[in-house]
Amino acid sequence: MKDYSRAVVLENYETGPEIQECPILPPTGRTILVEVEAATVCGTDVHISEGTFDQLARLPLIMGHEGTGKVVELGSKEIYDSQGARISEGDRLVWSHNWCGRCYGCAIAKQPTLCENTMGYGWGPFEGVLNGTFSEYAHIVEDSRVLKVPNGIDPALASSATCALRTVMHAFGRMNPIRFSDTVVILGAGPVGLYAAAASMKAGAYQTILIGAPASRLEITSTWDLSSRIDIDSTDPEDRIDEVLQLTNGKGADVVIECAGPPAAFTEGLNMLRKGGQMMVVGQAHGEKVPVDTTALKVRQTTIHTSLSADISHYYDALKFLESFAETLQLDRIVASPRYTLANARDALDAMKNGSEMKPVITPKEKA
Repeated sequence: MKDYSRAVVLENYETGPEIQECPILPPTGRTILVEVEAATVCGTDVHISEGTFDQLARLPLIMGHEGTGKVVELGSKEIYDSQGARISEGDRLVWSHNWCGRCYGCAIAKQPTLCENTMGYGWGPFEGVLNGTFSEYAHIVEDSRVLKVPNGIDPALASSATCALRTVMHAFGRMNPIRFSDTVVILGAGPVGLYAAAASMKAGAYQTILIGAPASRLEITSTWDLSSRIDIDSTDPEDRIDEVLQLTNGKGADVVIECAGPPAAFTEGLNMLRKGGQMMVVGQAHGEKVPVDTTALKVRQTTIHTSLSADISHYYDALKFLESFAETLQLDRIVASPRYTLANARDALDAMKNGSEMKPVITPKEKA
């Protein structure tokens, strides 16, 4: 094995991410060293690289928080995954952020995604531990929980499950359960939105309505049993609200899941919701303030949920979802982009930003 790893490092926002050769520290204790097989790109990676989250990210950092990797070296202690299976060299793994398990958020509130002590893969700082997935190798530190990836799941698709799909699993767990009589509206046709639409269908919703763009992304769901697909490029908000009302006999949707991101999506979603309905906010990450009529929220008895990231139980749910439905729903189309190398990671970030690719995939082992 090499004594260094090529990695995409962000040292300052002016110059942007660049490839560096980073020394590989031998794993100790229950730390695991993996060779990254696939690292998928998230919109959050774009925001981090541009400084949108400069109050949270800690430079310098190795970019990337989504990935799958094969074990190449283990620390000195026996290591087991979260199902109790012993980890060995050659195993393919996914891993969660390193929620500490000891702080108030983890131990008392039972909400590890609010951990006060996490390092956060892809968030930095890089201080010797390879804590990002845009890298040939990565360290999985002791506080991270790991899972073996079931045989037959493509590494790139499993990588997408380590953010987009596990985010959906967490969000569904924080809502009231979807009922067989529910109409569910999904706002956004990115990876999170498509996974949310798939999960809504498989949860048994009476109707699932997907609203987003471009048309090529909606086309991915052409064989799915959706009630409606609404292209925002050819409609305006009033048209979309009217169509939801028509599909629900004028009452509005029982559930709206916002996976889109723009501030206007939140307001539009509220206007599609029935009295007493519930809205899940997942996509909002713009830093802007959105005006809300709080009196209307009260009078209509609207329930607003929010969800952030996920813990290892949601990674488990995500992998099980892929095992059950990846083939029948052709979910591999979500990661059907050209493969990028570390050398053109900036191109992958640009493709994510401009929407030319649904979910860019970086294969760190390949060299340009």
